[in-house]
Amino acid sequence: MNNWDMRLPGAETWGPYLEQSPVPPAAFAENPWEALRSFLPESLPSALHTAASGYAAVLTFLVLGAVIALLLGGHADGTLLDLVCAGGCGVLLWEKLVALSETLCTQIESWNRFLLGFLPVYAGVLTLGGESVAGASAGGFLLTLLCVLAQGLTVLVPPLLQCYLALSMACCICAETGLGSFCKAVGSALEKLLGWAGKLLVALLGLERISTLQLDRAALRTGQLLTGTVPIIGETLRDASETVLSCLQLLKSGLGLAALLTIAAEFVPVYLGMLIQLGLLSGCGLLCGMMGSERCQNLLECFAEALRCMMAVTALFAGLAIAGTALLFVVGGG
Repeated sequence: MNNWDMRLPGAETWGPYLEQSPVPPAAFAENPWEALRSFLPESLPSALHTAASGYAAVLTFLVLGAVIALLLGGHADGTLLDLVCAGGCGVLLWEKLVALSETLCTQIESWNRFLLGFLPVYAGVLTLGGESVAGASAGGFLLTLLCVLAQGLTVLVPPLLQCYLALSMACCICAETGLGSFCKAVGSALEKLLGWAGKLLVALLGLERISTLQLDRAALRTGQLLTGTVPIIGETLRDASETVLSCLQLLKSGLGLAALLTIAAEFVPVYLGMLIQLGLLSGCGLLCGMMGSERCQNLLECFAEALRCMMAVTALFAGLAIAGTALLFVVGGG
């Protein structure tokens, strides 16, 4: 910890957190690119290989189905082969998607634990820096919102996903072709609902940050006005307070930047892995379309909608955490 850190009030509270940050603010200032790269746990080829290895069985199964259909030619029962492809893909992908939802819930819990340790400390730094209303909001409204959202998502995502997967298999295997389109429409509507909910909550955080900023500025101007009315002593206190506030603003910037990079660096690999899996799932659906397996194609499209919903859930929580921290960090002299 720097010498000027030890002279600031409350250093024993936020000092240990600053020491344990993945990349110190000084390291980021010296070499931002290397500091940013140090957050990434794996390269793009490694992430692609990890995601592709899980779909090897599905691709092998579809290729074998296509070979069998080609060898049998007109003697094959197209309806039966279609049902076999759809059922086989459903069985192979079911556990993979459920495991992905559990991994997503674990990641959200990890982000929530990080925010439970970070936001109270950051609220103390904001309060010491003259932003008492913003500090109370960070430790109250923002932290409560993220905790409630994290608990709700971790409880609801796995059962809802399993219900949607069961509905997808029932609708797509059924003889009624319109049920598959209905199932895809349900998934698409849920994805859009999550997207609009995220935008609404970010707008709410922005309005709340603007209101807290105005209140803090009014309180700070009142304090400066009161200290400035006392000759000599008032000027000395004002100069000293400006020095301390400058140091606290630097600390606020360092902590906020470290938190943003930590969440973003963990979010990018998770979202990128889901994006790669979505591409592979869409590729399997195209292969089914080339084979003429309509039921299997509809089922994979429904599973792709389920994966998009999980991506929307990931973006919802991580986006709110990043947006809320960024508003505290950027707005107000960060």
